[in-house]
Order: sequence, then C-alpha cells, then structure tokens
Amino acid sequence: MDGQGKRVTIYIGETDQWHHQPLFMAILEFLRREGCAGATVARGIAGFGANSRIKTASLLELSVDLPVVVTWIDRPDRVDRVLPHVAQMVSAGLILIEDVQIYQYSSTLREGLPDVRVEEVMTRTVMTVHPEAPLAEVVEKLIDKDYTALPVVDDMNRVVGMISDTDLLERGDMEVSLSLKKAVDPELARILITRLRQSSHTVAEVMTPGPVTIGPQASLSEATHMMSKKKLKRLPVVDTDKRLLGVLGRFDILTALAAGYLPQEAPHQSASAHPAKPRTVAEVMNPIVPTVLPETPLPDVLALLTSTRAKRVVVVDAERCVVGIISDSDLVARMSLEFHPSILEHLVSKLPLGTLSAEARSHVHKTTGKTAADLMTREVVTLAAETSLSAALALSAEKHLKRFPVVDATGKLLGIIGRSELLNALIGETPGGKRDVN
Repeated sequence: MDGQGKRVTIYIGETDQWHHQPLFMAILEFLRREGCAGATVARGIAGFGANSRIKTASLLELSVDLPVVVTWIDRPDRVDRVLPHVAQMVSAGLILIEDVQIYQYSSTLREGLPDVRVEEVMTRTVMTVHPEAPLAEVVEKLIDKDYTALPVVDDMNRVVGMISDTDLLERGDMEVSLSLKKAVDPELARILITRLRQSSHTVAEVMTPGPVTIGPQASLSEATHMMSKKKLKRLPVVDTDKRLLGVLGRFDILTALAAGYLPQEAPHQSASAHPAKPRTVAEVMNPIVPTVLPETPLPDVLALLTSTRAKRVVVVDAERCVVGIISDSDLVARMSLEFHPSILEHLVSKLPLGTLSAEARSHVHKTTGKTAADLMTREVVTLAAETSLSAALALSAEKHLKRFPVVDATGKLLGIIGRSELLNALIGETPGGKRDVN
C-alpha cells in the first residue's frame, strides 16, 4: 500500500461501550476482521468534547472518562467500504477523514496460519436462535446475512445445536435455499417466509444436535484443521460450560490472513527430495468447470446449474476466454416477477429439466433474458494460474468472493478454485483429506 490514502481519526471516550466491550477495542477488532491495513489507539491525558467538561488524568481523578483517539490509515476504496459500519458504532464522538500521501507501508509477513488464539479472531457478536423458536424466525434472521447457519442456544446460552440452510431444506419444509431467497424480489421473499410460518416444526426438530465446538484458547491452526476435517463453514466458540462466546467462520480466518500475515507473492520453490506443498492456485484448482457460450439458451443454462454442486457456470467465448459467470442467485435475480415457484424448487433440486411442468417451462421464457449473455455477471474477478495461495486468500477476503475462475496469460479458462480448496492447501490438506507432512 503506497501512494494516495485516507486517514480516519475517531475521537471517543475511554468508557464508551459497544455490546459490553470497550468501543475502541470493538472498532479495532472490526477493522482487523475487515482486512484493514492497520489502526492505532492513543489515550489522552486531558481534553474536552461536546459536553464542555474538561477530563484529566490527574491522580485525584483516576476514574474520569479520558479521551481516546483511534487513528486508521488505509486505501481510499477500503475506507469508503468500511467507514459507514464504523460510524454506526460511534453513537457519540467525532470522526474525521483526511487525504494523505503514503510514503511507505510494510509489515512482517509470514507464511501459514498466524500463531494466534481463536478468541483473537472470532466474531463476538453472534445472532442465535432458541430451540423452541419457529423455523420462520431462523429465515428472518438469516435473510439479509452473508452466512446461512445459526447456533441454537438454550436459556443459559449453552450451545445445543446448529441450524443451517441444509437442515431447513432437508427437514424444515423450506422450498428453496437461503441464497436464492436473498436474490429474489423482497416481496417474493416475504411470501416464501409467510409460507414457512405455516410449518409446525420448531428449531429443535430440524437442527443438527451436538455440534462441533471449540474453546477460545485453542490455536487458529487447530480450529482451521478441525473445520477442514469436518467440512464446517462456522464453528461455535464456547467456554467450559458450553456457553456461547463467539463464532469462528471461514471469513474470519480469511480476514486474519489478509490483514498482513501472508506473503503476497509465491515464494521460490527450493529443491527437495520430497514433493513441495502447493504454492499457486493452478496446483490446487479444479480443472473441471461447467461452461456455456454467451448464446446458450436459458433452459440449457438452467439444466447445467442444477447439475453442478457449485451452482454456477462460467461463460466463455469461442476461444475459451472468460466473458462472464452465472450463479443460481444471478438467474433468480434477473427473472421477471411473474416467474413460477417451481422454477426456484428446480434450481435447488437435482431433477432433470424435463420434469418442469408446462406452466413452469413457459415462465422460464418470461425472464428478462433468454440466453447466457442476458443473465451473466460480466465483471468477473479471475485469478492467474501463477497467483499464490496467500494472494488468492487475501483477495477472497477483500472482495467477499467464494470462488474464482483460474485463467492463463491469454485469459483462457483453466479451472476454478474456492475458499475450501485454498484453506485446505494452506494447512497442508490434500483433496483426499490427508495432511501434507512436509
């Protein structure tokens, strides 16, 4: 990070709180989770603010609310993205933004997972649900979130289960996945939630009981290996009495890595008698990618989407260069408001396209576009084959993206890679589940 930047200065009080935590620490933790470049907290010895009362640090007034200044310097685009969320945390205080010229920025970068405890990285403010809650409450809490699972806690805040998108689909009378609900028109989402309210099931009947948990003092490496082995995206963090303290998600790990722990270039391979660990995305990517041409008709796109676990297809031209990407949520978001619910059901099922009713099939043709070119997202973030795993992880955290097409120097598609492959490669897990001992 060099060149033009922005400096954000936040003036608050030492006793200001955010969810039972000192506000300055809450701000620091939030900035780190968002992959920001860095911030510093300074404690003043005297000052006054809007209430015009002078606060000092004299021996006679040790309990006074002293001024605290948080200084955060970062790239302009990251400040623009993160600052509105920080401002919501500062109910009383002063926030300044200044343009600055960054002469030099460097940090000590290490390969591998940082030697930190889970409690230093986890998300502390966690949305939960009670075992006796109706299923509609789960969907209402998740509908605008970027995750699809909630810890289930009892009256003592002890974790008794996890309820996820998969649980709701398999046992909870939900017709479509949460990712699709988030993509559809808000009015349709309301209708779908209303339909779910008619279910007689409770969270306790649908949840996965006895979830895997971890303690706050465990290492990040231990937690990451556990998540990889159990194929988990979110891991509840609990105390010795199973009371919930926070949640560690894949994105928490990614942002910890992106905050400065990993090298941004692939290191040179050293000669060795043993196979080296993967260093670039080309070494761990999946070379089998579902693709379509821009002129591919919508029914064919729909059929391909339901046949791939990733629920997305890459749009390529005649030279196999990437020109777009289509996910199931892209498809639903671009459909007309008149589409039939069975189309949504079809997207989350593995039924052949021919099982669509004549009425549903007719609604397919009422979408805003009839070919892949009409439906695709054109601004695709791709990775060059030689991109290092660490740089790919950092980009995943920065852009909030789960999967990337991998291309060669000419832009031709070579494969696709996701967060799980990147994290597994980082900790030495092979696709077969065995650890690389090197």
